[in-house]
Amino acid sequence: MGVVAVWLVVAMAAGFAALAAWRFFALRSRGTTVVLRLLPASGTHGWRHGLLRYAGEELRYYKLRSLAPVADVIFDRQALVLASHRDLSAREASFMTEAARVVVVEHGKETWEIAVDARAEMALRAWLESAPDARQERPNYRVLKSRITHPRRR
Repeated sequence: MGVVAVWLVVAMAAGFAALAAWRFFALRSRGTTVVLRLLPASGTHGWRHGLLRYAGEELRYYKLRSLAPVADVIFDRQALVLASHRDLSAREASFMTEAARVVVVEHGKETWEIAVDARAEMALRAWLESAPDARQERPNYRVLKSRITHPRRR
C-alpha cells in the first residue's frame, strides 16, 4: 500500500510540474505583461502580476502564479470601458517598472486597475475603440450565401 501511495504522489507532482511548464512556456511568450488589481483596494494591496492576451472579443488575464489551464479573469470587449488613467504612486513604483501607468477600467459593476507600459496602453485603447457597436447585428452568412447562389424567380 505504501508503494502505491508514493507512486501516486510522484504522478501528481509530475502532473503539476507538466502543467506549470505548459503554462509558463505557452503563455509567457505570447502576451502583454501587466500588474492588475480589483478595486476597492487600499495602498499597494491587491496587485497581481500576470499576462493579458487578446482573444477575439475577450481580454484574458492569466495570473503569473497560477497553475490553472484557463484564464483567471476574462473581460468581455463590449462590457469593458476605459474610465481613467493615472501615474504610479511612489510605493507602486517600488515594485513595478517606472515606465508603467495605471489604467482604470470598468467591467460591469467591477472596477479594475491595470498597470501597463505605454505600448500596452495604446494597444488596449485601440482594441477597445475598434470594437463594433453592441447594437450591430452580425450577418447571417447562410442567408447571404443562399441569396448569391440561388437567383430570384420573377
